[in-house]
Amino acid sequence: MLIIILKRCLQWLHLLLITALLLSTWLPYLNPGRCWIIGFAGLFFPFLFLACILFIPLCWWHKNKKYLLANVITVLCGIPAALDTWGLHVFPQAVKPGSGQFTLMTYNSSSMGLRAYQSDTARIRAIYDVLEKASPDILCIQEFYTNDEREKGQHLENIRLSGRYSHHFFTQDKIHWNTWRYGIVLFSRYPIIAATAIPCGESKAGSGSTFLQADVAIASDTIRVFSVQLTSYMFNSEDYQQMKALPGKGLLYKIRHAVEKRAAQAVQLAGLMAASPYPTIVCGDFNDTPASFTYKTVSRHLQDVFLATGSGWGRTLSYLSPSLRIDYILPQPSFEIHGGQVFPVTPSEHFPVMACLSLKKH
Repeated sequence: MLIIILKRCLQWLHLLLITALLLSTWLPYLNPGRCWIIGFAGLFFPFLFLACILFIPLCWWHKNKKYLLANVITVLCGIPAALDTWGLHVFPQAVKPGSGQFTLMTYNSSSMGLRAYQSDTARIRAIYDVLEKASPDILCIQEFYTNDEREKGQHLENIRLSGRYSHHFFTQDKIHWNTWRYGIVLFSRYPIIAATAIPCGESKAGSGSTFLQADVAIASDTIRVFSVQLTSYMFNSEDYQQMKALPGKGLLYKIRHAVEKRAAQAVQLAGLMAASPYPTIVCGDFNDTPASFTYKTVSRHLQDVFLATGSGWGRTLSYLSPSLRIDYILPQPSFEIHGGQVFPVTPSEHFPVMACLSLKKH
């Protein structure tokens, strides 16, 4: 009797797993602005997909053809999302710039190590160390903080000088006490022909209120770079405590607001890229995984540097889960990708991503 009960439980668990994987695979194609709860569907995709694969030999062992067939079909349906999630290169292509190529890095610096208006020297040192090591030609930093007063962190001037960047553009989304400045910044060793901050909503964070758009002259060509930070859940320590119990109304409101706003920003960003007169690259912190409406909307018709060069998860968020790749570099097909790299900076909330690119010549 016990064996029959266990077998039935296993069958129901299997059906539940198959259903969950199908929903996780296909619901991200729907706009969560219409039904915010589906914004979470893709978050569990990697684990559901791997679990379904593990069930295949189990079904084979028990000679259950019906469940085996259902499992195989479900896994096949999830392959497109899996190809967006994992890099499959046995030998990753690291960044090694050559003639006619340029490097671009995106990095959410988490306010340059500023925590509760106090500078964390270990985080600041880690940031400067990776920037010196990578030395990208174009550097895009989200959640950037700088201060006009030297003792409080003149990061804009420090990075400009240490990185030998002769050009920069800073959105300055928020200013505190006249000298504390926050936003998205782009540093470049190539001339910036034009740059602007495009409003995309209000945010209390250091960036996320605007998209940075910059037209950069590289040799005889002009490229357009978008550096963005899409809306975050903005969880604080109290929110993480709530997650251990049942989520409260305040936490659910934050989640719903972020999901709906991020979906709208993804649609807006996709429209801006489609209207660009120049070859375009979008990079930044999307605050969403590859199995999401956000990623699918923005990355449509674009390349993904990590998928083109990397292997494994490509994790860019240092906590919560190893599956969280939420920072991207997405160039249009008019660019050749020569290499890519994720830098696991410690201590740092996000890991910077860098690409080596060139424009294809026709």
